[in-house]
Amino acid sequence: MKKLMIFLIIIATCGLFAGCGDDWSNNNPEMEHVYYYGLGNMKFPGGNELQYNVKQEETVEIPTYFFSVYKRSYSPAVTYYTSAVPQNKENTEPQLVAGTDYQVVDSKGTVLTPDATNGYTMTWPNALQGSQNVYIKALNDKKGKVRVLTFDPTKTIDPTDVSTTVITKTKEYEVRAFSENYYVTVIIK
Repeated sequence: MKKLMIFLIIIATCGLFAGCGDDWSNNNPEMEHVYYYGLGNMKFPGGNELQYNVKQEETVEIPTYFFSVYKRSYSPAVTYYTSAVPQNKENTEPQLVAGTDYQVVDSKGTVLTPDATNGYTMTWPNALQGSQNVYIKALNDKKGKVRVLTFDPTKTIDPTDVSTTVITKTKEYEVRAFSENYYVTVIIK
């Protein structure tokens, strides 16, 4: 009898947890057209410590990822950015400048021109999950660090407020950044 009671308690407990499963599934209509765009570093917490090295006159490729489970009729566009690394306390961090110290290029080495927000557009055909690279080419003898970001460096992400992670939002879709994994550092040697 004792074994039967334990068995029934286990069955009842499993039934309670199984009933909650729909809250965490992909069957949430509010999230069907929400996607995420980020970088390859998956450490948590943290995620922004990934660094890439590049020598003068060479190009480094930095993988970015678009997370989706659907194929759509539209193709979401995101914007990625570069920025100088914030100045240290001693004010000795070289402030590298796009177009002077490094360039953002495509896979063939063609220089890309930033938009009005100083960002670069990347399109994800049919909202399919995948990876595309950002390419940074070191131009001259100036050494230092530059950040590649999947989020506008003039804005602030608040991990407690999802609305601050939105990269782009249209009538059809929304793309969000990760609050912990939105930049990497390129070290120009």
